[in-house]
Amino acid sequence: MSAPAILWVDSDALHAAAARRLLEERQPGWQVVNSPNPDAARAPLASHAWDAVVLCLQPSVQDLPGVLALCAGRPVLMCIDGHQEALAARAFRCGLGDYIVREADGVAHLGELLHRLAVLLQRTQGQGQPVRMVDARIWQEALTLLQEQRSALQVTLASMSQGIFKTGPDGSIIVYNQRVLELLNLPESLMAKRPTLADLTRIQSERGDFGEGHSLVDQRGYGYVAGGAVAPAPDVYWRTTRDGRTFEVRTTELPDGSLVRTFADVSDYVRVENELRESEARFRSLSDLSSDWYWEHDAEGRFVQLAGDLSVNGIPLTSVMGRTRWEIGALNMTEADWAAHRAVLQAHQPFRDLEIQRQRPDGSMHWISVSGVPVFDAQGALRGYRGVGRDITERKRVESQIERLAFYDALTGLPNRRLLVDRLQCATAAVARSGAQGALFFIDLDNFKDLNDTLGHDTGDQLLVQAAQRLAACVRDVDTVARFGGDEFVVLVEGLSADVTQASSEAALVARHIAEALGKPYALGATSHHSTPSIGIALFGDKASSVDELLKHADLAMYEAKAAGRNTQRFFDPDMQAAVSSRAALEAELRRSLHDNELMLHYQPVVDGEGRLLGAEALVRWNHPQRGVVMPAEFIGLAEQTGLILPIGQWVLEAACAQLVAWSRSALTRRFFLSVNVSVRQFRQPDFVEQVLGALQASGANPEQLKLELTESLLLTDVEDVISRMEHLRRYGVGFSLDDFGTGYSSLSYLKRLPLDQLKIDKSFVRDLQSDPNDAAIVRTILALAQSLDLAVVAEGVETAFQLEFLQRHGCQAFQGYLFGRPMAPELLERALRPLP
Repeated sequence: MSAPAILWVDSDALHAAAARRLLEERQPGWQVVNSPNPDAARAPLASHAWDAVVLCLQPSVQDLPGVLALCAGRPVLMCIDGHQEALAARAFRCGLGDYIVREADGVAHLGELLHRLAVLLQRTQGQGQPVRMVDARIWQEALTLLQEQRSALQVTLASMSQGIFKTGPDGSIIVYNQRVLELLNLPESLMAKRPTLADLTRIQSERGDFGEGHSLVDQRGYGYVAGGAVAPAPDVYWRTTRDGRTFEVRTTELPDGSLVRTFADVSDYVRVENELRESEARFRSLSDLSSDWYWEHDAEGRFVQLAGDLSVNGIPLTSVMGRTRWEIGALNMTEADWAAHRAVLQAHQPFRDLEIQRQRPDGSMHWISVSGVPVFDAQGALRGYRGVGRDITERKRVESQIERLAFYDALTGLPNRRLLVDRLQCATAAVARSGAQGALFFIDLDNFKDLNDTLGHDTGDQLLVQAAQRLAACVRDVDTVARFGGDEFVVLVEGLSADVTQASSEAALVARHIAEALGKPYALGATSHHSTPSIGIALFGDKASSVDELLKHADLAMYEAKAAGRNTQRFFDPDMQAAVSSRAALEAELRRSLHDNELMLHYQPVVDGEGRLLGAEALVRWNHPQRGVVMPAEFIGLAEQTGLILPIGQWVLEAACAQLVAWSRSALTRRFFLSVNVSVRQFRQPDFVEQVLGALQASGANPEQLKLELTESLLLTDVEDVISRMEHLRRYGVGFSLDDFGTGYSSLSYLKRLPLDQLKIDKSFVRDLQSDPNDAAIVRTILALAQSLDLAVVAEGVETAFQLEFLQRHGCQAFQGYLFGRPMAPELLERALRPLP
């Protein structure tokens, strides 16, 4: 037998050098070639027939290297760390040989490694069968052979590795060799006496070489035959000595009744077999501990073997064996997917992590991941594939949950901002290619914050969920409805007309559907709530626009819709951007004005029918250092949107109280009342009552001369809380006026319960008294209503004598308007009008 050729793949140079030294010492005739890594080993593996491959893996390796595909048909011994034993399990499933665990000191395992390598070579070269002894040819007429033939026979016998003897017809030993004396531990002087088998059996029994009643030379003993079963063995049996050596005994009975018996020490073979069983046991234990299963299919893809726990599949083996993977089918695989998989198999390439979804007989869904490598015969022809499968249903479930958390809103189930941005990027690219138009709708629910503040966030969440469902029903399945945050939703619609005008009409129609759906009453527990949307629309087409720009455009258009009175829609145009930039600058300046004390109060007189001063309404002005006096119409709306209305409202309240104190020092003005406008947002602040009482106490103003003007929009939600706060302040003497009466929504059942002092007729009704009979009728109705509720009335916007005469004629007793005076500084007010006596 020629010296074995070994390819040693080892990236650890010190480890490889230590192994080489030990090999030179123990196996000087072996041919060993080193390769520094698996990639470098590809060329020698492909170009040379190696008897074995030693593969020393680095501790960081987590998967079998691709070079193993070239190792098919060769015995491979792996040297690994303890934590890499799962790799060994997969290697065994691929048909590789054995493995050894690397010791901590790096070299102590080398002796065992070389021993395992020798075993692996012996097992491979012997095709897994014990070495058979060459039967000696003992001629029947041996006693008559010529001396020269006897001499030649003795030379042959002496050169044999097996022990052999022959008995004569009388049972005595007549021919033997030196090896049998060594194996049986017998003196040559004994053999010269021509002992019988019975003599040898007695001697071995006396020495206790074997168990009681057993001998290596029993004429008809019992032992382990080659197949492993215990049975009478007239031809062959094994015996194991007390010191652990195992012998194979072969007996041939000649026609004359003599026997030829050979003895071979098969201890090494038995040790190899035991190690093989231990190796297989390790493989089985690793397989049992793994959740994977093992499979094999032939060159046509038909399954021929399956092993492991296949219960997760819910498919009986009878439905799998003999069929291909694509014949069994998968829910997630198209014919194109299967064709791609078959192309990999036809190219004899490994494949990894092929994910397959199937439905179990009970209707539940499950996922498996399959990996495989090709198997070739000695001539290089494809025999088929072998590999492993793994149940990944739980992993897929977790991945799906993670994806949902990452890309979908937890409350409504709609796509979130992140997924919307991704789809919007795809949509802008698609419309740029097609030439069609798309539309982005930015939707805000009007007065949602008031609902949250009054009825709580749980009720607000109910409204958001119902709004999301209505939005989804308004558009096609191919369109996207997303929750952008808070009470803001975004709808993405593609496939509109390429003509911008037509696309605008189509988008407006979608917006009307959305407004109609969202405008219907919402059932929130026992409460029915009415809400409306403000919708901003931004078209996009072949002109490049970034996602951020589109979102900003739609957002700006939505704010334009709010500014237009809410419950409406607006399209984005460039003028909006200019307005927003201007608004941003104005906001910054308004914040600065609070810090620099640029706000001031003007006072518009409230008089009786004789023109005598009763009091005044405090109106805020902004004394801008460059623009001069800025009227409230230019900045109060912005203050409401940005929250600056709160510090502005507090400043107005404190300044008004200070003015009341100043007027109280003069007999001419000490009886004046002063009205202060309070925004809904300011009134809704939890500490509003404390703020008013704090301003009165800090200034020393008389609460009975302070009148707070409220708007009807305050009565839309939580009227009980409004009444409670008003009554609290009323106990301290603070009065209340309902401003702009008739322009909003007032329930008469609530109106009669409110602790009001007066109503103010809005100037829009007063302005057209002479020309519009409807306005005249409304004014008469308000005056009659106030009289029935015992409320005073102030008519705003009185500018002509006709208006004054009409109002007086129908019972109005207090007036405010340009006919009596514009808003003015306090010192001008004191000089311009006659006070009450």
